[in-house]
Amino acid sequence: MMKIASISALTILGLGGCASTEVAAPGTVYDPYEGFNRRMFALNNTLDKAILEPTAKGYRFVTTEDMREGFSNALANLKEPVTFANEILQGDFIDASNTVGRFALNSTLGVVGLVDVAGSLGIERKSEDFGQTLGKWGVGDGPYLVLPILGSTNPRDLLGTGIDSAFQPLNYAQFSGDTEFRIGRSVLGVVSGREKLIELIADLREQQADPYTAARRIYGQTRDAAIRNGAEDPNAYEDLPNYDEY
Repeated sequence: MMKIASISALTILGLGGCASTEVAAPGTVYDPYEGFNRRMFALNNTLDKAILEPTAKGYRFVTTEDMREGFSNALANLKEPVTFANEILQGDFIDASNTVGRFALNSTLGVVGLVDVAGSLGIERKSEDFGQTLGKWGVGDGPYLVLPILGSTNPRDLLGTGIDSAFQPLNYAQFSGDTEFRIGRSVLGVVSGREKLIELIADLREQQADPYTAARRIYGQTRDAAIRNGAEDPNAYEDLPNYDEY
């Protein structure tokens, strides 16, 4: 889902300070470590401009749109086992069965996922992670954090990232060149995700008076939307531009 892609942009860009005991008001993100977070946001932004953005633009230059779509499909296909595990934990058994069907179709007829055969048959791709699962179980997100390299997160999502790694069968597979494959998959995933968001991040930097605040609020919005699976939110962030098209 492209809302999740917005999170990737914030992760690329974006505990010091005095912690507040206040709870964030509805429609805002709890950010008691803002001083530290802003410094990490600036660091990640600098690294992105120096390394990741030029790499993403180079990737776009040397590949065709069809090639990039194929790589993106294959990477998404590799994440289906993680989505399946979280759908089971969330009690979404119908979605879980659809995910199994997607993975089987795309891994075979779709040539290891390069072609989204299941999508063409109307089986929609879902994206679920353990951070969302915890949110659906009622676990609060905690304070907003911006970490070096990792970027925007919170304690719930940070824990979820670690659990999702345990759900990924490829992390246990042993085969010739397995280390190189995992590194290549990770690098391609980051570059592919950054390429999709070249315009969005440029927009964020150029049109927002305070990119940090915008990134923080978009992160909160997209994570809340992911947990609700599209259900209406009475505390939606109506003052932000609509990034759904990305």
